Amino acid sequence: MKTLIQWSSLFVFMILVLLGSFAQSAENGSRILPLEEQDRLAIEKYLGKEVVGQAIPAPALVDTNRYLNLSAGNRNYRLVSGPDTDNIEHHRPALLKQDANKTAWRYDTGARFIYYILGKKDGNYVVTGVTDNEENVFIQYSPPKPFMLKGLAPGEQRKIQTEMKVFELSNPDKQIHTGILDIGYRYLGAYKVTVPAGSFDAVLIKWTFNGKVGPASLNDTQYRFFAADVGMIASIEQMKVSATLLYNKQRKIAKVLVDKPKS
Repeated sequence: MKTLIQWSSLFVFMILVLLGSFAQSAENGSRILPLEEQDRLAIEKYLGKEVVGQAIPAPALVDTNRYLNLSAGNRNYRLVSGPDTDNIEHHRPALLKQDANKTAWRYDTGARFIYYILGKKDGNYVVTGVTDNEENVFIQYSPPKPFMLKGLAPGEQRKIQTEMKVFELSNPDKQIHTGILDIGYRYLGAYKVTVPAGSFDAVLIKWTFNGKVGPASLNDTQYRFFAADVGMIASIEQMKVSATLLYNKQRKIAKVLVDKPKS
């Protein structure tokens, strides 16, 4: 009888602990969101099965600056999928301008793309334009593309439509294409993530892009994992560009952080 009472007390205690944990998570706006199968399969296909672990309580995205951590400086990523697998990309963020209302960054991936990122007073980070060194063009977005949006709850999604203007790099005044891009931006949740730089609690953002630029249609799905006070620790890009009877390009790339940026 005494043993039964002890086991009953232990069971009640465990239930109370669990309820307390759930209540604390709810109070903090946190939710545990396991990956949906479609997302899990896509991530495992390009990052492998050992990178993303269990789902953990996902906080609301309050301090976006901590998740991007651009001020920490340069960082290195290893390509783990795509034609340049095992190559190292040297990413170099550079602060261009800062005032009371905004910060402007130039983010050079050391490879194909240079991103121009604007940190706004409301805490949102957006991409105003991209230099594509492979296609020798500069792409301008109006309104800017979302990069890290403040205040999103786990599972929340935003939909945005932006106009794209494409200019020649060699002749910046010459506009060669325009287009419309429909963007889906969703905060999927938080997960244990292990990369060469270490193991981290990371939030996961998913982007979907659908649109048409000049003669070409564009479909792209991107995933990025961000760890507070570290920055982006892993990413996936699956892009398909096609123009009827002209060409069909696919770009599938994944990368992981090699070492933590030095603060």
